[in-house]
Amino acid sequence: MPEIRFEAKKHSVAVLDGYCSATGKCRTEFMNELLDAWAMEKMHEATVVLRVAGGIPTPPAGGGAEPK
Repeated sequence: MPEIRFEAKKHSVAVLDGYCSATGKCRTEFMNELLDAWAMEKMHEATVVLRVAGGIPTPPAGGGAEPK
């Protein structure tokens, strides 16, 4: 699995850690779920735009987000 590293705002990380602590979720697991949901939403948006424009959507290189 590819790795992504980035700097986040202190407040955002505090909220993330609080949420994970309260729900028992692993920070990495939650961030993967969040990113997967975002990717699926963007794929849906792109598919709708292509359908309206008359194009045929193709999966992105690398397979894109995998549905659960």
